[in-house]
Amino acid sequence: MGIRYLKYRTDTGEIIATGTCSNEEHCFLQMEDAENEHILLDVSADDARQWIDDQGEIADRPLLAVPETASIAADGIAEVAGALPAGTVVRFNGVLAITDGSDFGFTTDVPGTYVFEFEPPFPFIPHVLTIEATDAV
Repeated sequence: MGIRYLKYRTDTGEIIATGTCSNEEHCFLQMEDAENEHILLDVSADDARQWIDDQGEIADRPLLAVPETASIAADGIAEVAGALPAGTVVRFNGVLAITDGSDFGFTTDVPGTYVFEFEPPFPFIPHVLTIEATDAV
């Protein structure tokens, strides 16, 4: 049985590799850039959901304050809203936009399914929002 390790970027805290090595020396040989990477031994982490915070601790990556699904009336008034950090890439119908830190808001008067993909700056977790807009009654 080997030694568990994780490798992360020191500038962002992003976990870029996890695994096991036969000994500590082999673990440290995993570093490709000793100035910008660090190895932690005898730990496990989920690189999709965790990162190394400013205190050097494994922490859960933050989630966006946007729901995964929402239903609204297609009346041009009902809205789905949420906060997005500046620099979040928003994709909708093949169009890409980058936020300036303003809140996200969507309203429509056309019934249908609307899918938004959010790629926020690290350490936030990417997110997909599906909105069902139904006929206004």
